[in-house]
Amino acid sequence: MKPPSLEDHGLDESYFARGDHIKAMEVIEDSILEQGKGNVLGLLDFQQGAIFRAQARRTDNSDVKFTFLLGSLECFWESEGFSSFSALSLFELGQHLGSSLYYKKSVKKAKEYLSVLAKLSELGPKELKSQKDVERILRDAESRIIGGKTLVASPIERSEPKATVSKKNPDPNLRSFWRGLDDEFKRNFLKVSTAKFISFVEAMHGKEGRDAFDQLLTFARENRNWRVWICRSCSKKFSSPEECKNHLGQEHAAEFKPSSTKDMAQTVSKVWARKISVGGWEPVDAAAAVEMIKNRLQDVKAFAYENGWSKDWPLAADEERSKLLKEIQLLLVSFWDHRILSCSIRDWIMQFPVKHLAQFEVSEHTLTTECRLVETPQSICFLECYELSQILEFLRAIKGERDDGTDLVCKAVDSFWDGTRVKEKIDFDSQFSFLLLDKRLLKCKLPRFDNEGTVNVFNHNDYYANAQVHGDDILSWLADYSSRDESFRFPKPIRTHNIDIWVAVLRSVQFTCRTLGTKYENKLRMICYDAALIDAKKLCIREDERRRNIPEDQWTLYASLLCDKCEEHIRIDAGNSLTTKLSLCAVRDVLEAASQPTFDFADLVDCLNLINGHKHISDDIVLKSIDLLKSVVTKKVSLADSKILLVENSRINLLNDLVRLSVFDYRSYILQPLKLYLQEELDAKAKLAAALPEHLSGGKKQEKEKKSGSKKRKNKSNKRTSESMSSHLDQDVEQAEEDSMELEDTKAEKSLSEISSNTNNQEETTKGDSSYMQSMPKEDLESVHGKAATRYNSALDMMMKSLCNIKVLKEDLVNNRKPFSDNQVPCALRDFFSAFVSEKIKDEELYGHLLSNLLASLEEVHSLSSDAAEVLVAILEFCHCWKSPESESLVTRLFTLEGYERMCCRKCRRKPNYPEQSSYGIVMAADSIRDLKCAFGNIKFEDILKVIRMNDKMICDVRTGGCGESNFVHHTISRCPPIFTIVLEWENNETEKEISETTNALHWEIDISRLYEGLEPNTNYRLVSMSLNKEMQIGCVEEGEYICMAYEKNRWVSLRLEAPAEEVVGNWKSVVRICGERKVCPEILFYEAVQLPNK
Repeated sequence: MKPPSLEDHGLDESYFARGDHIKAMEVIEDSILEQGKGNVLGLLDFQQGAIFRAQARRTDNSDVKFTFLLGSLECFWESEGFSSFSALSLFELGQHLGSSLYYKKSVKKAKEYLSVLAKLSELGPKELKSQKDVERILRDAESRIIGGKTLVASPIERSEPKATVSKKNPDPNLRSFWRGLDDEFKRNFLKVSTAKFISFVEAMHGKEGRDAFDQLLTFARENRNWRVWICRSCSKKFSSPEECKNHLGQEHAAEFKPSSTKDMAQTVSKVWARKISVGGWEPVDAAAAVEMIKNRLQDVKAFAYENGWSKDWPLAADEERSKLLKEIQLLLVSFWDHRILSCSIRDWIMQFPVKHLAQFEVSEHTLTTECRLVETPQSICFLECYELSQILEFLRAIKGERDDGTDLVCKAVDSFWDGTRVKEKIDFDSQFSFLLLDKRLLKCKLPRFDNEGTVNVFNHNDYYANAQVHGDDILSWLADYSSRDESFRFPKPIRTHNIDIWVAVLRSVQFTCRTLGTKYENKLRMICYDAALIDAKKLCIREDERRRNIPEDQWTLYASLLCDKCEEHIRIDAGNSLTTKLSLCAVRDVLEAASQPTFDFADLVDCLNLINGHKHISDDIVLKSIDLLKSVVTKKVSLADSKILLVENSRINLLNDLVRLSVFDYRSYILQPLKLYLQEELDAKAKLAAALPEHLSGGKKQEKEKKSGSKKRKNKSNKRTSESMSSHLDQDVEQAEEDSMELEDTKAEKSLSEISSNTNNQEETTKGDSSYMQSMPKEDLESVHGKAATRYNSALDMMMKSLCNIKVLKEDLVNNRKPFSDNQVPCALRDFFSAFVSEKIKDEELYGHLLSNLLASLEEVHSLSSDAAEVLVAILEFCHCWKSPESESLVTRLFTLEGYERMCCRKCRRKPNYPEQSSYGIVMAADSIRDLKCAFGNIKFEDILKVIRMNDKMICDVRTGGCGESNFVHHTISRCPPIFTIVLEWENNETEKEISETTNALHWEIDISRLYEGLEPNTNYRLVSMSLNKEMQIGCVEEGEYICMAYEKNRWVSLRLEAPAEEVVGNWKSVVRICGERKVCPEILFYEAVQLPNK
């Protein structure tokens, strides 16, 4: 059948549709919490089940796969319309285990679904396909059940949790620097100022990061512990596992209690269990023992018992009985160990000694009150072989374990739980103004996990006073940024940590409770059936008493009395109550001399007619049938209790797993940003130490610098181009006042002054080059102009090819056609876009003509160089004319970022307002990206960009009432364009390895909510095209050619000027490899929004 859709009910399905299953899970759980589990829409249950099945398909861990499939059952179980999904999940669970338990359930659900389809008047194509699939599942499941004991689990490789390994080795220079530091510095290094760390976190993650840290700091201060148990369903927190377990049981249906406590299955006491374990279990000479009871009762009463066993009873040398008794003991001890030895099993066994000794005319009163034999398992040793065999047969029929896969869930939980365990202790000073890291880090690697998580308070001045300092293992600790769960990192809401597997385990617990409910329903029916048999027996006994006082011809047959009683039940409640239905079934089975109880409520009228047809059954048959059925039902109740206890054990194990999965250690939350903070602190001090000798020897270098002045001027000339592009791409639409902010970084101020001087130097160089060119021969002059044109044409050509591979640009041109008829738009641009939209641009000759015209038009309004970034700015400035009166320009709509830079002074708390700024993208130094990737290893591209931007700081302007403190800059965004552009600056003559390392740091999908505040999480953009410079020689006259790489038809292709056709590159790894091998440097990256942001 067609799966339900959230859209049909006006609910948001976008989170799940775009792969954000965590957010979808949050929304579903919030809805369940608000409406209640019983009132929630069935489609939400289905959606959650679909998420679990999707997660099961994604994971490589077979234990985790099993857990998600088990969790999906509770989601699909309620509705008959979802029975096909239940049948499929059950079948797959059966495949995992090779157990008939889930195959049998799968058969039941498959038949249920097929019965639903049978009621439909007409089946569509989807229903017909679904019918065939379910019929196949039904056939396969039934065939595997027939195999019985030959069932084996599918050969699925079980993946073990991978050990966490460091992604990067510490820099050897950093090791040398660390070894040269004194012990006092090393001790103070682990003392982290809370205020400074908060500023660092806020700079990295904004308000979200500060709030997250404040939350964990408050918890640590109030509870003096890092560990908390969190209910992912309602977000409540608990300080102990017991509190969490009670909450889950009471609030989230994680425990089951029958309607009547007297019907609960209970295990025997520890006292009785000890009697079973320590007894000798030697056969007793029953005849001699009975003789002692009858003739020497006072002596029997004086028998000494130790743990329920007496050595005073006469023993019998019977090897067969001894063997049977030993086997009975082993089974009973095994049942106790598995927590399934119920009181009903004990009571069923203990009825045998009572019946056996009754044959010797020993009353039950004597056994229970005088000898107290029924209180000890030694009474079983009085039995003969045939009775012991009956007990043994019964015990062998009890399953000691339930093959339901809860052990696999435990393994799955272990793999997640390990990720929350922490070795490092983190304490505080009394004011919580310093985080005091584990002093053991100064001398060795930490060997054991700290599962206590206690927060202690120390004097921060004395805490490290006697700490031993050995080696540099701490550097390896700092460099280890690996994480077991890459999808969850600070400062994501802690509720989302493992929420998918957590809810799956919760649903598994609830499904087990559902199974318990079914088991108790079956037991209740048997108890009621047994009560009906007792009533029937009492009715017969009352008739016997009546017969004593009346002649035989006035006697009434037992069968007739039972028929009259059934009719009376029907008159009282019309057969609607369970008691009446079961009474009729019991009487019918008695009169038919059935060997097993039946619970068929199909037609009570037919049942009553059948009963009335047996009114003349003899009394002996009735009594014999009642006793037989009573014996069978008693045995079934005992077996039912053992099954209930098995399911209850599974529930307890799953609930314990859920509680373990609920634990969250705040230390694992902040260790990564804490390491990053310490790493930056240490790197800064190391760089400062390295810079001091250079500064002292600066005078000696001046002479060398003069000799190499000409070479440096060339490098600066090229750097000017790069720096000017940065200012173009980050230009303000509305220029703020120049003194509204100041940069703290002196290096940044120096680069600004260098740009100015470089511009002057370039002008002088240009004049010199001009006079030199006038004196050159004509053919040489043409050669120079030809090379320049080729360079420029290559940059423009590949830039336009990159733009033409942006899908949203073409869609915008198609939807906004007015500029095509606007005479204000230059003909060259109009013709180019017209050919682009109509796809005539694929004609190479036409494309070359249009590109030439566009080049000529651009040169009329812009002074262009061969630099790709400047060409891009020129194109975008040129395209501002592409607009209609009622809408913004194409460039504003698609390419322009509109945002603010914010600063909150950490000292005086001033928040100056700065005007909105517009830009076409961001500019980043390629070597900085490469250095951070090499330094931190497993760090995302967007996080690299964020760290680089953290170097920009603002000074709280004293001229406007500020305090002069330097602060981090927060970037917010009010307009998020469909196209996000990143420009990479290449400062040096990079080697093949450096180009590969830089390209490897890039990623084809980025989340710009990591760069800008004010955006929804997972505001994702995907790389669709990029312009690359081949064989770029910075600082030389020639800069090589440009090429374009674009993502087409699920693979990357390369476009070049001289190539007859596009070259297939392949996947992203191939792009990285080719960039290194061919020394191709990505310069302009065009990212397209995966889904148009709301903001």
